[in-house]
Amino acid sequence: MNIGVLASGGDGAGMNMFLYTLVKSLKKHNFTLFKFGYKGLIEDLVCDFDLPYLKSKCLDGGVCIKTSRCPEFTTKQGQIKALETLKKHNIDVLVVMGGNGSLKGAKSIASKGVKIIFVPCSIDNDVSPSKYAIGFDTACDACVKYIKNVQDTMLSFDRLCIYEVMGRDYDAIAQKVGEKVDADYIYTDKSNINDCVKYLQNTQKNAPIVILQENLVNIEDLANDISQKLNREVKFCVIGYFQRGGTPTVNECKFAKQFADVCAKQIKDGLTDDLIFIKYDCGSVLTMAIN
Repeated sequence: MNIGVLASGGDGAGMNMFLYTLVKSLKKHNFTLFKFGYKGLIEDLVCDFDLPYLKSKCLDGGVCIKTSRCPEFTTKQGQIKALETLKKHNIDVLVVMGGNGSLKGAKSIASKGVKIIFVPCSIDNDVSPSKYAIGFDTACDACVKYIKNVQDTMLSFDRLCIYEVMGRDYDAIAQKVGEKVDADYIYTDKSNINDCVKYLQNTQKNAPIVILQENLVNIEDLANDISQKLNREVKFCVIGYFQRGGTPTVNECKFAKQFADVCAKQIKDGLTDDLIFIKYDCGSVLTMAIN
């Protein structure tokens, strides 16, 4: 069987482990690894990676086959080029690693008769209906390490600090990180400035922690506003891309391997549906068909 694999959209730790485990499990089959996601399908960009190389990368963050965001793939002409590439390589099934945007792309080409297995990979953990997406645990762990390091200084000066984490329109990272660092306030609603200030006025901590979900408010403006209302010094940090990278956590590797094992089983058993979604739910990795 000829299996294609690509990564689309944002990267996340654990994707390399997933890829290595999948190729290792199906080493009797032929793999075509497309570079830069859907762009690689359109432009026929292929990686020449063997199993030993993938093994050497399995504990690296990011994704070794590269990824990108590809607006051209949303067009009819872009999808025609992608289908021609899949036909050229005689791809029987395409494995897509990505988030919500990537899932939309997978649905588009699945509707044209391409067999797809979709694997949720997103540090935002926002790929419904899966309760977990590869990359989330490591992203949260990176945020926690960052905050703990900065808090050493905040505690030395008795300073309040606001930490902005990723998440786009979803608050999973903010909630999980806030829980792990025992944050005084988790800011996930831009209308909650008064609630935030009121809570901080009552905290007994010398160096309170506020976790801010990105895309809500300007963090510098928020820091200035809180500083004026509380009459105290307020610092802020945007964690940014720091939380995307790094060695995948033990849990991340476990999840990535489980996703790969289920994906490999689907391929070995033969796909009966055009689009198979691999999801994590109730402690297990399962599959479901998407029409």
